[in-house]
Amino acid sequence: MTGMLASVTTVKEAQLVLNGGVDIIDLKNPEQGALGALNTHVVSAIVESLAGASITSATIGDIEPNDASLYDLIVSMAKTGVDYVKVGLFDDNATELFLDALNRASEHKIKVIVVLFAENYSSLTSLDALMKSSISGVMLDTKNKSDNNLLSLLTCQQLDEFIRLARSHDLVTGLAGSLRYEDINTLLDIEADYLGFRGALCTENDRVKSIEAKNISKIRKAITQKMPSFMVM
Repeated sequence: MTGMLASVTTVKEAQLVLNGGVDIIDLKNPEQGALGALNTHVVSAIVESLAGASITSATIGDIEPNDASLYDLIVSMAKTGVDYVKVGLFDDNATELFLDALNRASEHKIKVIVVLFAENYSSLTSLDALMKSSISGVMLDTKNKSDNNLLSLLTCQQLDEFIRLARSHDLVTGLAGSLRYEDINTLLDIEADYLGFRGALCTENDRVKSIEAKNISKIRKAITQKMPSFMVM
């Protein structure tokens, strides 16, 4: 079954999507890039307001894979109490430093979701080291939110192969990237663990504007309302 992820920026938006029945509440700042990070104090406040009523994730920002602060940023975000920390791989391949940071985080029981980008996607073989690392999950997204969405950059066959590979390594899987309501039926057939939305939930489909309840309801009704059992906390 496929669940619904909604990205939010405030306590108010978090409560709105919680009431709308989403499965995962993702915390990020869309004004700061593809994986823009919210201040950790804001993330902590949102997590506290949810009081365990939803699975949560949070991004650490658009950080280069060789950034020496990567591990510290992961740890800092994990201390907010989120269930998953999302880390972007803004390159073609996972470097030794990148993989080391992920594995060190795992040693401290931090669940990391690595976000790969459709614009960089080349082949499954280049993902071998990443898939065999100690991460909890992977997802495909897009860097540029204004030009193309996921389905305009990758074929359904490529997406299906990616999900199958990740699942063979027992990883949580997700698809996102300016997804539209019209994309849902096609993507449900691929059976990722969750589909992620921000822009489609917002006023005028603008990801930096506020989320509207009617948009949450529309997308929620289109997605099977049941998360995979291994993702339930």
